[in-house]
Amino acid sequence: MTQTVEKTKNMENGSKRPAKELVYDYVRGKILNGEWRGGDFIEEKVVSEAVGVSRTPVREALHRLQGDHYISMTPRRGAVVRQITAQELVEVYESRRLIEIHAMQRICRERLPIPPILRELYEKMCETSKSHDFVQRAEYDQEFHRNIVATINNAVLVELYGSLQVRQQRVAIAAMRVQPSRAETIDQEHHDLIQALENFDEESAIEIISRHLRPVIDVVSRLPV
Repeated sequence: MTQTVEKTKNMENGSKRPAKELVYDYVRGKILNGEWRGGDFIEEKVVSEAVGVSRTPVREALHRLQGDHYISMTPRRGAVVRQITAQELVEVYESRRLIEIHAMQRICRERLPIPPILRELYEKMCETSKSHDFVQRAEYDQEFHRNIVATINNAVLVELYGSLQVRQQRVAIAAMRVQPSRAETIDQEHHDLIQALENFDEESAIEIISRHLRPVIDVVSRLPV
């Protein structure tokens, strides 16, 4: 009976996607665009009514969101949006440096050609510098760096890098909201990184990515510890 009801509601919403996926995207979107911030509580009833589904898919989506590090489930109080902290930002950057530097070393030493899509993604990121669409920018940025890591054809490393996806995205958006003026600097670093990798210039590539993934004090200082 419940599945029939959910199917009917999805059709009314103009979508045949599972209700729990609609809820997941709704809540995730609210968090990424900054409408729901760290520490905010998420009421099942509010989400249920907004998406037009019952409580069951809402609970299923919230458990997935918890597993993806968007929210935390607290006893008796329910779901709360996870806060991006300065410590988490530092740790994400450190983890990324370890993986990306290794990938770039192999690219340069083995003279592996980088995928052409990097320049396309770079151009799209430059456009977001003007529009200040930081959510879209974070998605392009994530794909840009993932393609670099994927160039060395190490499936395990790509999977490991992918496990940082949610944290990477939320950290990137948080950092840009704190200091949007850094967009042009980041764009230049992406441009220089592409050139260094195309020239198999290992020293320059490592210097650029180390600078690129170095926590900016002005950003860190504005985030909770």
